[in-house]
Amino acid sequence: MDHASDGQAPRFSAPQERDLFRLLVESVKEYAIFMLDPTGHVASWNAGAERITGYRASEIIGRHFSVFYPREDALSGKPDMELREATASGSYQEEGWRIRKDGSRYVANVVITAVRDADGALQGFAKVSRDLTDQRVGEEARRGLIHAREQLRARDDFLAIASHELRTPLTSLQLVVQSLARGVHPGEPVTAALAQRLAALEKLVARLSRLVNGLLDVTAMSSGHLELQRSRFDLVTAVRDVAVRLAPDAERQGGSLVVEAPAPVVGRWDRRRMGDALSAVLSNAVKYAGADRITVAVRAEGGRACVVVEDLGPGIPPEDQARVFERFERAVPLAHYGGFGLGLWTARQIVTAHGGDISIHSSPGRGSRFELRFPLEA
Repeated sequence: MDHASDGQAPRFSAPQERDLFRLLVESVKEYAIFMLDPTGHVASWNAGAERITGYRASEIIGRHFSVFYPREDALSGKPDMELREATASGSYQEEGWRIRKDGSRYVANVVITAVRDADGALQGFAKVSRDLTDQRVGEEARRGLIHAREQLRARDDFLAIASHELRTPLTSLQLVVQSLARGVHPGEPVTAALAQRLAALEKLVARLSRLVNGLLDVTAMSSGHLELQRSRFDLVTAVRDVAVRLAPDAERQGGSLVVEAPAPVVGRWDRRRMGDALSAVLSNAVKYAGADRITVAVRAEGGRACVVVEDLGPGIPPEDQARVFERFERAVPLAHYGGFGLGLWTARQIVTAHGGDISIHSSPGRGSRFELRFPLEA
């Protein structure tokens, strides 16, 4: 009686089932499916293995499967290690680089399974492999797109912050100019009030100049074209000038800024940019120190200048200490503290351009200590 006619699935003998399974394996083209003998030599081959690796069955059967591995992996014994792992635990799986017949590399997902007989004796290994190169390339393209979007978002954030930072002094400048225009009459002498307004105007113009110069320097630093205009001057004097300018900000928060410099420290540096670096580090200390004392120590040590800025602010966790020297980065939320997030990055670029380095020593709740060291001479 025909079993197909009565709705039952056809039955095959054991030899027929083995033949059908062999035909199935040999016809699969998306996966490389083949057997290895107990020593790792190829014992069978299918169409998928030929498509992925480029080897025909006559070229690969009998060869050790280490031929599929990069030379450095083959020499290190990685193929044999995988067989040992499969023998011990039953299977081994990984994603890694493999080599085609033409020498090109591809990313493969590999599963090696130990094959044993009814008595548990090892007969060999079944290896199933899939080419993931296109998938990996797609993932990398997606990661690249995500990174590009993050860069664009960082740029937009920077432009928003820059607009905010520039708008504040511009608004104040406009108000001072309007006030001067109303209070000045031809032929009248300059009064104390007028002189005070002019001084305020001068400070606002200087602040705007620093902001614009800082933005221009960021562009130069990012492109690796920061040119230094060196001249000989006393670093202690530069530090005191920055401290005098920032002291009112510290005092408004109830804090203080103290410079400790036992002797002049004279060298050849770019005066303006060194001032920018010092200003960035001291401004950072003033911003976070609050009502606490900030100490700036300046000294010369073995042909190098050393500036140490210490504050008793909130401190920086170890995992954030490297990040604060990156562009647009900060260890606290933007909503709590303003600024571009460029100050410490700028300071590091300037100090590095002078052949020096900048480091941080900090812990949460114990303040921060920044150390700037650079040669006295170029």
